[in-house]
Amino acid sequence: MFSRTLLILAILAALALILPVSPVFAHLMLIEPVEEGRVRVAFDDGSAARHAEVVAFSEEGEEIARGDVDREGYFRFPPGEAAYLEADDGFGHRAEYVVGEEAHQALPRVPTVSAVLAGFLLTAGIFHYRVRNK
Repeated sequence: MFSRTLLILAILAALALILPVSPVFAHLMLIEPVEEGRVRVAFDDGSAARHAEVVAFSEEGEEIARGDVDREGYFRFPPGEAAYLEADDGFGHRAEYVVGEEAHQALPRVPTVSAVLAGFLLTAGIFHYRVRNK
């Protein structure tokens, strides 16, 4: 009976630690291509990253443009010259984009966190079973 109570408390403690962290995932910053020479810097919830600064680099790694996004999160850079973009909002959010590649979408947070949690619980259950049957 003691080990079952301990397992339930461990599960509740894991949930208490993981669930409050989920709002942190709400602000993944992405660089989305709009048209040639123009991108939009936004968070994964669709809101513009208004405080982001974007730096455009050439193929050789030389900085060719730098500037802040506008109120809607858009940034213009010399088309045909830029090969790589970096965005940083100064609050710990950072995004990278290779010009011409498809924009990377973030993994859905709820299924990803649920799968990781299920993996941890499955591993804990296996170890609990093995220890109990020795």
